[in-house]
Amino acid sequence: MDSYFEKGIKLTGTLWVKGNVHFDADIEGQVYSSDHFIVGQSGHVKGDIRSVNFSNMGEVIGNIFTENKVALLKDSKLTGDISTCHLVIDEGSNFEGRCKMIDAPPEVKAEEPAKSSKKSSAKPKIQTGTTDQSQSSGSWLKKISMFGVAGLVLTGIFVFPKFSETGLEEQVEAGYRLIRENRYGDAEAEFKKALEQTRNDPQVYAGLGEVFLNKKRYNEAVSQFKLSIELKPSNSGYRVKLATAYHAQGQLKEAESSYRSAIETGPQNAEAYYLFGTFMEEKGDQSEAISSYRKATELKSGFYQARQALGQLLVKEGKASEAVKEITLALKHDEDNPSLHLTLGKLLLELNKGDEAAPHLKKAAELLPQDFQARIKLADWYLEKGMLDQSLESYKLAASLEPKNAEVQARLGKIYHDKERPSNALAAYGKAVQLNPNDAESQYQYGKLLVAKKQYKKARTVLEKALSLRKNHSSTYYELGRALLEEGVLSEAEKKLSQAVKMEGENINYLLAFTDAQVERKKYDGALKSVLKAVRLEPENSKVIFAVCNVYRKKGYYTVAIGHCEKALDLNTKNPKINNRLAWLYAKKRVNVDRGMELIQRTLKEYPNRPGYIDTLSELYYVQGKIDEAVENIRVAIKIKPDEAYYKQQLWKFKNVAPKNLVPPVEKKES
Repeated sequence: MDSYFEKGIKLTGTLWVKGNVHFDADIEGQVYSSDHFIVGQSGHVKGDIRSVNFSNMGEVIGNIFTENKVALLKDSKLTGDISTCHLVIDEGSNFEGRCKMIDAPPEVKAEEPAKSSKKSSAKPKIQTGTTDQSQSSGSWLKKISMFGVAGLVLTGIFVFPKFSETGLEEQVEAGYRLIRENRYGDAEAEFKKALEQTRNDPQVYAGLGEVFLNKKRYNEAVSQFKLSIELKPSNSGYRVKLATAYHAQGQLKEAESSYRSAIETGPQNAEAYYLFGTFMEEKGDQSEAISSYRKATELKSGFYQARQALGQLLVKEGKASEAVKEITLALKHDEDNPSLHLTLGKLLLELNKGDEAAPHLKKAAELLPQDFQARIKLADWYLEKGMLDQSLESYKLAASLEPKNAEVQARLGKIYHDKERPSNALAAYGKAVQLNPNDAESQYQYGKLLVAKKQYKKARTVLEKALSLRKNHSSTYYELGRALLEEGVLSEAEKKLSQAVKMEGENINYLLAFTDAQVERKKYDGALKSVLKAVRLEPENSKVIFAVCNVYRKKGYYTVAIGHCEKALDLNTKNPKINNRLAWLYAKKRVNVDRGMELIQRTLKEYPNRPGYIDTLSELYYVQGKIDEAVENIRVAIKIKPDEAYYKQQLWKFKNVAPKNLVPPVEKKES
């Protein structure tokens, strides 16, 4: 057993378990098992159980859904309905409810064996395998593991005969029951006891082969299956089992030969075609794999596993529409299979049929809420439809399932950014780059957010990393240039912004940032050239016109600057930076002081603690000769930003330098 819940443990809620589980505890809630769930003699379950295989030796009140087998063992109690492919009911078990038999998973059915003869002293010749290879074919075994354990234990392959010897029938039945319970050591002991009574029954050798296959004793398994075939050469099921043993040990040539022999012996055996298809798919022969899967579905129309495998292979062949058809047919026979819903949903998304895909993705997530792929695909669809809240919740659930998945964190970062939650976006992208430092896009987005948060030093490190991963990304050059500019690293800032402009010469934001860098480096002619290019591109953009104003201001052309600033204000009357700059220019030129006072007072009502705006007000008072008011206000600016030398210089000027060309004071208008 992979897991054991002992007697005395009491659970409430939903239980998710992987591997094989023996449950002797008590639970009130749903149970989801990825393999074999066994309720022991002391076990009590009140709730539905979904599993691949299920065995009951205790008491269950709830419905049972399995992909493969249900075994109700002696003295067990079950109150509820059953949905399964195979049902085994031991004498002495108690069952109250209804049973729905669904199409069986791959099982290789054997013919009814003849009744065993009396104990014989004659021993058949035992052929021992000549190759001692222990490597298994992992991907193939994983593919068929949904139908049983690694050795493909298939209920119904072997039919128990009526033995004349006392106790032999019980031993064989016990052996196969123990296999179903994954108690391989005990099963081996039962079959060996049976061999003491008869050496002529193929089922006993096949049972031992099953045990050895599951215990990864592949050479011994091969020998036992060969013996069963010698005794019953017409049974294709034994040949399939031999093929699985060869396959598991890596003897691919022998495995292929045994599969072909099984199909030749049992041409109506749909399961043999299916398993041969999985073998050929792994081998890389997709054409023959498709042919085998199709044959399996022709022989058994409700063989949903074969249709699913066929559909997935058709996708690889670029035949998505055909794949959709096969998976849709499979769903008709197994409508509550989450894997089928997920597969179909993915296919429909690839065909740009998101609205058709959505119900299947939702169903997959509903049936298997702990499935990462179901959650992520559903979240992707929500995001594509612009349903940000739903997408966010699905991505968060996906992140809880795989907390170390960098891609999920990056997608969370994008959604948080789109929802204007920058702090959450910053945290998500931070996790993404920590989990995957080589993702250039996540590094860029993280750095961009750091710039917005004014964490310029950290932003530089992140954005430089992004550039090392993706050298020709103009936006990364732009954001890095902005960070360098804010830090005062002017030469490097100009270089990075220049590179951004070279790559996208008509990007207004790049041109304006490059202009700012040139202005800071006192390259006013170059700055003017850059900003006038922006004007030609967007002549009615207030940001662009305002940038022209600032360049002319820096060149000392205040009258020209005023003209551009007034135009910028006409285009955007609510921009506080434009209001402040125009008021300041009016003060410097000693013109329109009354309007300047109106603009700056209106701006300060909304932004009372901006020292730059307070300085403009002080300047306007100063040019009117209102020295006390100018001093009083500049002291407020100094108090807000005591380390700014410019404001201290303004204070000295107001106190010691008399203003020239005084402008008449502005009279306050009566309210």
